[in-house]
Amino acid sequence: MNHPNPAHAEARRRILIVDDDPNMVHILARTLLDVAQLHFAVRGEDALRKLDQHLPDVMLIDVDMPDLSGYEVLERMRANPRTRDTQVIMVTSHNDESYRRRAMALGAVDFFVKPVNRAMVRECVEQLLNPGDMEAIELSLSPHGDFSFTTDHPAATAASVAPAAAEQSPQSIRSDAITSELFERMTAILEQTESIRSTARHDVSPIDMHRIGRIEEECAEVVQLLVTLSDQSETV
Repeated sequence: MNHPNPAHAEARRRILIVDDDPNMVHILARTLLDVAQLHFAVRGEDALRKLDQHLPDVMLIDVDMPDLSGYEVLERMRANPRTRDTQVIMVTSHNDESYRRRAMALGAVDFFVKPVNRAMVRECVEQLLNPGDMEAIELSLSPHGDFSFTTDHPAATAASVAPAAAEQSPQSIRSDAITSELFERMTAILEQTESIRSTARHDVSPIDMHRIGRIEEECAEVVQLLVTLSDQSETV
């Protein structure tokens, strides 16, 4: 009779990545793929549904999205007893201090400005998921407005989150090129849907707006599939 392995009995940690830019989603996904189970959303309403559905341990979210802002998602998430304990990291292009202060006032635990330092994001997320492994942490502000960490805990290096180009096979390079092309096309689709939302909001029926939302949600699912396929190609 097989006895369950306690290591496998524990549910895998979950991360929700929320951003309407597939390229940014790809960067964060590649950074965190082996850290936890990943879920994705490209709109605020979709993020709230997936928060309630998957109950992630950590959510990384942009401020600017097509429907609800990251701040609005945070407020509504905190009002839901099922999701209010999710730890939130803001990842945004805004480097004004007022954006950081508002995020922290709403309960965000950290704030990164794009383009992000992938190793720092990874280390931050790992420390949130494994607080028992945290050593004494000294925070300082980098020139880009990100918190930098000084700890006694071994930090993730750039090599640990991105394979060296010299080690990639020609097949892997071709796969990466195809994946990049698909991400660019996904970005174009999302830009078109956002343009429709912003320029024709009053001329589009609620039914059509719902259809646009579904397109955006499908984009998030395609992004998730692309990340999975990209990861599988590296292990072949």
